[in-house]
Amino acid sequence: MRKQIIIILVCLLLVAFGSYFFLNKQSSSPAQNLQSRKTVEDYFIENMRVGADEAKEMATNGVDLRVSKDTTLMGIVGNLYYYGFIDNEDSFNKLLETASDKTPGREGAIKAGNNTIDDQSSYYLNYSMTDEQIADTLLNKGRYEENFTRYSYLFMPSGPSK
Repeated sequence: MRKQIIIILVCLLLVAFGSYFFLNKQSSSPAQNLQSRKTVEDYFIENMRVGADEAKEMATNGVDLRVSKDTTLMGIVGNLYYYGFIDNEDSFNKLLETASDKTPGREGAIKAGNNTIDDQSSYYLNYSMTDEQIADTLLNKGRYEENFTRYSYLFMPSGPSK
């Protein structure tokens, strides 16, 4: 009888510890997800090999998001999320599909529902923009570049268009 009680207690302890570790690994809070995201300053440091102070200065006036021929809608939205411009990929995808697209897409444009985002173009962004403003920029304010392959960066330092 005593051996059975010890075996039951050991099994209960193993189940309790196993459950604790399983649940802790499975639950990641939104705050933890946001902390693992990066900024364009991080992008400049990692890809342009500049120091933190220079990266901060480069990002101060906003950046150009560069959309190449090989870019996909999933790639654009994923990068906007990863670099902290938007907080919800699904709702932003829906916004791109439903927002007003006042400009016809160029040949080969990326489709978001019936709307288009031109490739070989740059789009000015900054962190104070709302999701609606970012969507409007992507759908209507692309700056086409004839010699787009000159730079192979996703983000470039920029400033608002004049």
